[in-house]
Amino acid sequence: MSDTASLVPDTDARTRVVAAVSASLAEVLGHDLPELTEDSRLFDQVGLDSSGVFELLMGLEDALGIELDTDHLEMSHFESVRTLADFLLSEMGG
Repeated sequence: MSDTASLVPDTDARTRVVAAVSASLAEVLGHDLPELTEDSRLFDQVGLDSSGVFELLMGLEDALGIELDTDHLEMSHFESVRTLADFLLSEMGG
């Protein structure tokens, strides 16, 4: 029997990361985001601005217990909830 478990994405980790992004965004923006999905665009739809990015990253580091290497950050990581979650998961080794 082959080991296919390593081929299946860790949905628990993704769920946790997306929840952390949602909670951190709500905290930075000062209001709940009930319509937030992974396809929500952070700047265009959600209302994140450049001054909120640093605060968002600090909140995510606290929520996820990680330290992000800002040398790896690119603006494309902030395109949507999905792209930010993908970046965070890659930084977490997932």
